[in-house]
Amino acid sequence: MNVIGYETGPITCRAAFTADFEMAAGLSLQQIITNLEVGRKMMDVRPGMRHKYTPLRFDPATGMRQIGGRYLFDTWENVVDYLRFTSEELELEPGVKFWDRPFFIGVDKYAWHVIGAHDFTPMPTHYAHRFERFAYVNHVSAAILQALWPSIRETAKIAHLSSVWLLHQPDKRQIGLLTVVAQQRGSSAAERASESLLGLERMESLSRHFTQPVQARKIFDRTSLNLSLWLPWSRRAGGDPAAFPTFPVHPLPQPATETNINA
Repeated sequence: MNVIGYETGPITCRAAFTADFEMAAGLSLQQIITNLEVGRKMMDVRPGMRHKYTPLRFDPATGMRQIGGRYLFDTWENVVDYLRFTSEELELEPGVKFWDRPFFIGVDKYAWHVIGAHDFTPMPTHYAHRFERFAYVNHVSAAILQALWPSIRETAKIAHLSSVWLLHQPDKRQIGLLTVVAQQRGSSAAERASESLLGLERMESLSRHFTQPVQARKIFDRTSLNLSLWLPWSRRAGGDPAAFPTFPVHPLPQPATETNINA
C-alpha cells in the first residue's frame, strides 16, 4: 500500500459530511465495492475533500448491508458544494440523481462543522470506526464544544485510537463523534475484523466528556469496518488513490462493466 500525503497530528479541516443508508439485497458485495470505486473517480475530485471512510456493517437482525460515508473537507463552502453536487448534479446512471438511486434505502445525510479532528496513527492503519450522533435541546455553542475538545482528544490518545473527530451541526441541533481504530489482533483476517468491530463497539463512548450544559441524547450509534478509504491527497501526490483495509475478508473492486454497475 502506497498511501502518501497524510500526516499524523491535528487535522485542519473545518467541515465534514456523513451519510448512512442500507443497500438493497439485489446487489452483491462485489458489485457494491466495484460501484464504489467507479463513483470515487467522479466524486473525490470535488474541491476540498481530504479523505473518506466507507463504512460497512451488517444489521444483526436482518443482515442488511449498512453503508455510507465519513468525509472531511477543508472548508464549509466546499462541503456544501459537495452536498449540492451529489444531490442536484451527479448521475452515475443516466437520469437518476445520486441520492435517488433505487438501491439506496433510507438515506440520512448531514454536513457538519468540525470542532476538532486528530490522526494519531498513519492513514493506512485506519481499519474500523464508530460514528455517534447526539441531539440536544438547550443551546450548545461551538465555544462550549471547543472547550471539551482537548479532554476528548487526550482520552482518545490514551485509548490508542487511530483518529477522533468532534462535529457540530447547529441547524439540526446535533453533535457528532467519530472514533477510529487500527486492526486488532487475531489468528485470521476474519477474526481480526470481528475483534476490531467488537472492541470499538464495546469501548466506553467519549461522550462521557460532555458536560452539564450539553445535555445531549444519543440518537445514532454504529460501528463499522472501513470497507474502503478514498485518498485524494495521496492520488494527487502520486500514491494510491484508494485503499481497501478489509481485504481479504471482503473483495477488491473488479474492472467496471455495464453489467456489474447497473445490476
